[in-house]
Amino acid sequence: MSARKRPVRLAPDAQRDYDDILLYSFLTWGELQMLQYRTSLDQALAELGDYPEIGRQRDQLFPGCRSLHVERHVLYYRIKDQEIEIARILHEHADAVRHLKP
Repeated sequence: MSARKRPVRLAPDAQRDYDDILLYSFLTWGELQMLQYRTSLDQALAELGDYPEIGRQRDQLFPGCRSLHVERHVLYYRIKDQEIEIARILHEHADAVRHLKP
C-alpha cells in the first residue's frame, strides 16, 4: 500500500519565485526553454507530494526545513501534517540563509 499523497502548496514568496523564474527563462531563452523548465519544476513539486522526505534535511535554515535540487534551483520546504509547504525556490548559488526567514 502506498503512502497518502499530500498536496503541495507554494507560500507567497515561493509563488513569486516560481513566476519570476519562468518569466526570466522566457525572456532570456524563449518559450520552449521556459516550458521545459516549468515541466521540471512541476514534476519535482508533484514528486514531493508523493515522497516528501526525498529532500535533504536543512534544520539549520529553519526548523523542519528540507531542500530539493531541481535543475539550477533549490526548493526549500517543510512537511506539515496535511500538506507540503514550499517556502522558497532559490537559485542554486543564492545565499539561502539571507533569503529564508525562520
